[in-house]
Parts: sequence; C-alpha cells; structure tokens
Amino acid sequence: MQRFKAVIFLGMSLLASGAAVPLHAVAADQQNPNPTEIVAASDRARGGGLNGVQWTIDITGQDSGGPIDKRTYVVRASGDDSLAQATYPPREAGSRLLQNGRSMWFGKATLTKPVSISTRQKMVGPASNGDIASTNYAKDYDATILRTEPVNGEDAYVINLVAKSRFVTYDRIVYYVSVARHVPLKAEFYTVSGKLFKTAQFEIGNKLQIDGSTQPFVSKMSIQDTIDRSNYSVLQYSDVKTKKFAADTFNLDALNRP
Repeated sequence: MQRFKAVIFLGMSLLASGAAVPLHAVAADQQNPNPTEIVAASDRARGGGLNGVQWTIDITGQDSGGPIDKRTYVVRASGDDSLAQATYPPREAGSRLLQNGRSMWFGKATLTKPVSISTRQKMVGPASNGDIASTNYAKDYDATILRTEPVNGEDAYVINLVAKSRFVTYDRIVYYVSVARHVPLKAEFYTVSGKLFKTAQFEIGNKLQIDGSTQPFVSKMSIQDTIDRSNYSVLQYSDVKTKKFAADTFNLDALNRP
C-alpha cells in the first residue's frame, strides 16, 4: 500500500510542477485512483487512443486439437479506428477488417460492398476479430477497481469491466493492469451469465516514441480457452511505429478498393 501511495504522489507532484508526464501517467488522487484513466492508459499499450500507429501481428492458433492456423496482418490505427489487412496466408492476402468505433466490416477487392461482421466472431483459435484491432476498453466498458494484487511479482490493479453495449467484443472482463507501468498484465473474459471462458496474458516488449515520451506497447498476447484447453491463440506484435495515414484510410467507402 505504501508503494501504491508513493506512485500516485509522484504523479500528482509532476502534474503540479508542470513537468512532462509520460503517456502512461494516470490522473488519480491518493484514495481514489480513476479506473477509467487507468484503463485508457493501458489501452494505449494496445494501440487505442493513439493518433497514427502501425504494427504487424502474427497469429498462431488451434481449435479443438485441429490443424495449426497461422495468419499475419498489418494493423493501422488512429483514435477509435483501426484497419487490419491480411498478408498471410496467400488465400487471405488483401482482405481487410475495418473497425470504426464499435462497428466492424470485412472487405476485399473482389466484393461489391463491405460486409458487416461481429467483433466477437472467432478468428484463429479462441482469438476474436476484436482482439486484433486496437483496444478502447475505456470507452466501451464501465470500469471499477476491485482491489490490488501481485501478478508475476508486480502490483496490479484488478479492474472489473462491464460492457456498455452488446456490440463490443466481451460482456465482462476482469483486467489486471500494472500499478507502476499502467500496462495490461492479464485478463479474464466472462459471458453475460458470469462464466469464465478464456484468459489472456500480456508481454510488453515494444516501445514507441511519441512527442518525446516513451509509450510501452504490447509484444505478445497469449489467449487460452478455459473450457477446451486444446484451444489457444498466440499473437506476436512487431514492427511497431508511428505513421501518418491518408485521409480515407479508415473510410468504409474505400474498404473494397484494390
């Protein structure tokens, strides 16, 4: 608890002095840290709320002991929008997933118009469409801090996230966010009835330089089905960089262009 207070006091002192505060800093007071601000900070480590960032994601997964499935996407994100374009396997190359806020569409040059799809739809193993897009849990969920507890030797906020809409990827998440670094450490995903159906572990090994500050960024997300233990997904993130995008990058009308 003393460490928890010290971290918050340092952040408050920096704000009061006008010193530069890192992108992951969280506005909070000693007794009442703001859960929405904490979640927003953790979102940035997964591409949410950043203005112009791109990364490559390699996904490996398996369903019920079936064949190993591998896919690669280049993901572009800005604000609440993201665009994932498949580059592997060859049969999927050029297909795209566009997310505007809580809405998602599938598109490719051979289609006459985009197809509305669910962020909850499974992609590879237990990974859902929404898992490969940028994350905006702070906007999509009501957040409450339940407690703090150690995760792999690091103090973490345990945050209960309840969906604001049925159009988001999960109904409820218990999210473990580092107290010191404000990045995700692990997550538990629940059905609307309260059944735990999958978990995720995060590694934060990438970094971005944004306006002179260092933004930590996810390098690996490991997803495990808790009902069928043979179902798993591993998402590897690489080539993370800031980038300016054309004005129509996240425009639905441009989704099916060659």
